[in-house]
Amino acid sequence: MITIKRLGTVGVISAVLLMAGCGLIDTGKNQTYDKDQMYNNNAAIVQEGDQYSYFLRTGSTTSRIADVEFKGFSGTDTIWILNVKKKADIRIDYSLTVGKGEFKVVLVTPSEQASTIAEGSGNGVSMVTLDKGKNRIKFVGKQTAGKVEIHLQVGDAVNITKVSDE
Repeated sequence: MITIKRLGTVGVISAVLLMAGCGLIDTGKNQTYDKDQMYNNNAAIVQEGDQYSYFLRTGSTTSRIADVEFKGFSGTDTIWILNVKKKADIRIDYSLTVGKGEFKVVLVTPSEQASTIAEGSGNGVSMVTLDKGKNRIKFVGKQTAGKVEIHLQVGDAVNITKVSDE
């Protein structure tokens, strides 16, 4: 026979499991941030998971080229994952046009450090040394609209995985 005490214990355990599964209990790995507050928050930028919204996003991304136009973008959006076998240099050619808001392209290293590759409007070339392990290139924005074109040039030590366009 099930007693009230046992039924209450089962109910509490079920509620805790439900909250943990829905992310209502902080496990310490990925936290939820307000997308508009992420722009200057390195802890939010280096997270494995992304939190973002676009009002409009057009264009495409391949394993070496991103050509994207966007409106109403806020948050962080991983574009590429670069798995590096040994320390390697890459060349990043970029053209950014930011019509409003704030926008930057960021490299997240295997040691969870964020470094800005490009920010705001402009054209340029960035030479970056990648550490061995999993590196990520992310778009980071705050209520922004614009256009970005990026070309990656890498050697054999770098394997690029394109994160799916949504």
